[in-house]
Amino acid sequence: MTAKEMFEALGYKQTTNSDSLIKYIDDSYGYGDYKYVVFHHFWKEYLVGYYDGYETKTRPRSKVSIEEHEAITKQMKELGWI
Repeated sequence: MTAKEMFEALGYKQTTNSDSLIKYIDDSYGYGDYKYVVFHHFWKEYLVGYYDGYETKTRPRSKVSIEEHEAITKQMKELGWI
């Protein structure tokens, strides 16, 4: 199973896949809210956050489940980071 398939099984959609970044979004929270995981190729780092569309605030952190951690690890392996 690929990282993309793992994220999709968790309810995420891949919204960006370019030379500079890969972005997954889970918009199942409603009211314009979504959780995101972004991988930056250049810096070899990833961000996990939650966007609150109702109050238009971006929160810099979010909890990560074991399943999300496994998908993140798989993505980093596919990118050759680990």
